[in-house]
Amino acid sequence: MNKEIYQKNMCALQKKYPAWANILQKKQKKRNFDVIVKKSLLEDPILIVKKYDKILYLNGKYAPEAVVENWLRQQGKIEEYAPIVVMGISNGKHIKRIMEVAPKTSNILIYEPSLELFRREMEEVDLSFLFALDIPVGIIVDGLNESELQAYFNLMISYDNMTLIKTYVSGNYVELFPEHMEKFVKQLHKHIDEETITWNTLIRYTDIKAKNTFYNLHYLYEGYSVEELHGILPEDIPTIVVSAGPSLNKNIMDLKKAVGKACIIATDTAMKPLLNAGIIPNLFVIIDGLKPGILFEHENISKVPMVTMTGVSVEPMEYHKGKKFFYYSSSPLEHQILLDLGEKEGKNCILPNIPTGGSVATTAYSLGVYMGSKTVILMGQDLAMTGNHTHADGTFQDKMDEIDISNGQYFEVESIDGGKVLTRDDFDRYRKWFEDIAEKWNLITMVDATEGGALIHGSKVMTLKKAIKKYCVRNFNVKWHIDHTKKIFSDENQKIPLEYFENSEKKLREVQKKAKDGLEYYEKLERILQKNKITDVQLYKILKKIRKLNNYMEHDYMAETVMDSLLGIESALRPNIYKEQENQKQELLDVAEQGKVMLYGIAVGAEEIVEIAQKTIIPYAKKHKTEEVYKRKEE
Repeated sequence: MNKEIYQKNMCALQKKYPAWANILQKKQKKRNFDVIVKKSLLEDPILIVKKYDKILYLNGKYAPEAVVENWLRQQGKIEEYAPIVVMGISNGKHIKRIMEVAPKTSNILIYEPSLELFRREMEEVDLSFLFALDIPVGIIVDGLNESELQAYFNLMISYDNMTLIKTYVSGNYVELFPEHMEKFVKQLHKHIDEETITWNTLIRYTDIKAKNTFYNLHYLYEGYSVEELHGILPEDIPTIVVSAGPSLNKNIMDLKKAVGKACIIATDTAMKPLLNAGIIPNLFVIIDGLKPGILFEHENISKVPMVTMTGVSVEPMEYHKGKKFFYYSSSPLEHQILLDLGEKEGKNCILPNIPTGGSVATTAYSLGVYMGSKTVILMGQDLAMTGNHTHADGTFQDKMDEIDISNGQYFEVESIDGGKVLTRDDFDRYRKWFEDIAEKWNLITMVDATEGGALIHGSKVMTLKKAIKKYCVRNFNVKWHIDHTKKIFSDENQKIPLEYFENSEKKLREVQKKAKDGLEYYEKLERILQKNKITDVQLYKILKKIRKLNNYMEHDYMAETVMDSLLGIESALRPNIYKEQENQKQELLDVAEQGKVMLYGIAVGAEEIVEIAQKTIIPYAKKHKTEEVYKRKEE
């Protein structure tokens, strides 16, 4: 051990991560490898690992500094805000060099797959620079703080900057720690995939969601908050989540034995098969902004309370005349209305956000846990092409067609019966969500009673009959508790949403005018930049106006509402956000061009939403205000 270096490292570590320092000072476990230190040609330390008679040089045998220089040449320019992921600390020279070259706006995430190797690195090489208090570096050490990995991913790698990411893999780390390295890379890829999927989902529903919100917002006036359902179930009353996978046809009639002894939550697609079987669920969930109305064309659909949000498809909301429970939809207009309600009530009235894995079934699962169940039973959750079908008969059509599985989008996973079954990307993504949540919520018993489809690791597999016999052991009137919930708005508080509804056109016109003003600002900026001589005073005045306008667009609830409908435009502009220009003038010209595109979209979008508001929430508000006047006169 190099005592001088060790003390220097520990002193720096103690200041930034005192808990880490305490762990490292404790008695170390016996390693299954030895670490030898030699000097490079430039007298820098080289770490050599001896494991099972193998000699592995970490990051180069003779000149580690040449390895990182070669990597930098291959990478080319590192853009502003680019995330840099370094796998393997080794002698730290590569990290120090990357930090010297990378822009100060870059976030650097370092992964060390072994606590014991990290301990030896702290003893032999100067790593004190990593623990400076003012540098944007995150460090994950397996066996020390690996639970923080996702938090670092969320903080450092977003949709905006993930295309700029650079990765450095230190020499021989893959051979030395194959399982750890593979797991880390998989988690990194998973995070990037999820960021892409989340953004693409937003883009897919962007225009639809904004329009749906205005068509559906008036239901909130008479609606209920999902918060009213929180904890209404005793722990020993299970929730049964009924999905519409092909296997639902196999055991749907067995579900009748659970009525009155469980909370039955149906996915939207499973509603018609259940109602046709004479089973009335306690609740059903919908999350989709494009769900077709045909799924809800049933005379008994309104007997079942709906769990929904303002951004879902319009037709299902129209077909359903029953009680509606709302969860958080991220609508700025809805959020502002509820903020005002909370201020008047003196409490938090924001709708709860139900954890979801992106599907209606995963949302229903989270809802069951939110309501208090410690056991959630899944049925119809095939997550696979059981019998070459995607859904049960009686959902989209009486007899579902077989799917052509020869187009390359299907692949095999482990089936619930121990064999193999075909699935596709979206189904497999939901399966992995269930597996992750089974591990995270390990106090919740997940029972898979689907009797077909893909295996969900972490679940207890059994038939529905056995699951009902084991877990549905006493009567509980879920319906009574749902029937006795309170509305979001009552009495005097009903004026709050009606005022927002009635004033929506005026507010949208304000946003539209601001956008048109902004277009003039950017055009003026372009004219100024085209001059041979530009004064600081000219630039300052126009940029000040643009900053004020941008602040309005980012913080005004109606401007945010309009901008939410323009994510398609925003997605086209975002990849250019972090592209560095050669000079300030060109950079400002790019800013002006992008600003004009966005503000033009806002002006047009506001006009489109005005037309919807004139047909939906404005007449609704006037009608109910008139009814209130007559009501007071009668009293």
